Amino acid sequence: MKIEKMEYKLKKALDSDRYIHTKGVQETARKMARCFGEDEEKAALAGLLHDCAKCLSLNKMNKVVKDYPVDDIMKESKSLLHAAAGRCLAESVYGVTDPEVLSAIRWHTTGKAGMSRLDKIVYLADIIEPNRKPFTGIEELRALCMKDLDAAMHYALLMSLRHVSEQGKTLHPDTLDALSEYEDVQKLIEIYGGKKHED
Repeated sequence: MKIEKMEYKLKKALDSDRYIHTKGVQETARKMARCFGEDEEKAALAGLLHDCAKCLSLNKMNKVVKDYPVDDIMKESKSLLHAAAGRCLAESVYGVTDPEVLSAIRWHTTGKAGMSRLDKIVYLADIIEPNRKPFTGIEELRALCMKDLDAAMHYALLMSLRHVSEQGKTLHPDTLDALSEYEDVQKLIEIYGGKKHED
């Protein structure tokens, strides 16, 4: 499917604010890919489609992923499940077959251990795109995102842990796995007062 047709379908599937965010992620992912020598078109495509399921109801998301492996935590959360649902829609509705692009869409919300460079670019572009409302640390993260991909991931994952802990919620196990590549997660949990999911 041509990009123009994807954009047409996305405009119908997303509300206006989400579409503006999507275009911001698309361009930020392209810019980061250029900076780190990754495929710009793959990054832009993953950025364009990363939230293609975001405006579905939780019930519809669960129908979309019925044949795709997701854990029970995700099944109960629109904010988490939309990434897996988006990966499925990118393939079934938008015709994406590239496994790297599908992976970047799938992991843009929780992250995971062993992320590819493209996965990291889309994960970070989603956080720093220019239409995001300002939050503490965003400018530092934006600077890191153009210098050091792993330092930016580490910083972003720590921000996620702090944010979730402040809300009294639990960080998803996939995010903890991603963070464990950079830090001793158990010590961080003790510091921030969160808790680790038991599988």
